[in-house]
Amino acid sequence: MTIDVIRDQLKQLRMPAASAEIEGLVQKGKRSQDLKWLSELLSTELDARADNAVEKRIKKAEFPERRSFEQFNWDFNKKLPREKIEDLKDLKFIENNEIALFLGSPGTGKSHLAIALGMSAAQAGHSVFCTSVKRLGTKIRKARENNKLDVLFKQILTSKLWILDDWGVVTMPRDVSEEIFDLFDRRKHNSAMILTSNRDVEEWPQVFTDPILASAAIDRMFENAHICIFEGPSHRMKGRITFNDIDSE
Repeated sequence: MTIDVIRDQLKQLRMPAASAEIEGLVQKGKRSQDLKWLSELLSTELDARADNAVEKRIKKAEFPERRSFEQFNWDFNKKLPREKIEDLKDLKFIENNEIALFLGSPGTGKSHLAIALGMSAAQAGHSVFCTSVKRLGTKIRKARENNKLDVLFKQILTSKLWILDDWGVVTMPRDVSEEIFDLFDRRKHNSAMILTSNRDVEEWPQVFTDPILASAAIDRMFENAHICIFEGPSHRMKGRITFNDIDSE
């Protein structure tokens, strides 16, 4: 049984010749050998490689910060869509190339939970591309100026999960919005996406300078989307002075 385990471990380490020869070498020794130590050694190497691969995916994703579900305080705001977020944690929406829309009030945890899902995806072996929509526009303009737009698109389109934060914060010029529409159009069969936004959906057409392009892009976002509405108080405003406090003085 140990030989079978070692053979499989050697295959995982991309050592096919050693995997094919291990049993013959043991038999050549003409005696029974305890190879448990070798299996444990190979397991250590496999675990180290897996950890390194996860770290590389996390760094490549360019998360603005590392966030986890364990760090999130669900008790602060009872109006949060916890059940829907829990449903997304199995990552099946990523395997199915679906969209999750995190919509609602600022400071309610949309970005935190989006990043937590992204971190989970990276740990599960998925490549992730994470950015704010404003930074994405800057990346597109710089890539075009340097004739490297194809390189940027390859990076995005080969990522299994896209996280686009703060949709609607800025209005995009026509040339940038056309490129983003092209990305959305090509994403459908290859990648999943999480998009966060503080703005009302009715205001989304203002993001695009072309109303036809806006309508088509929004239609693609909502097609079979997992919609999570974030309501209630802002966690970032907890403990800060409010206008009501000022008026009551």
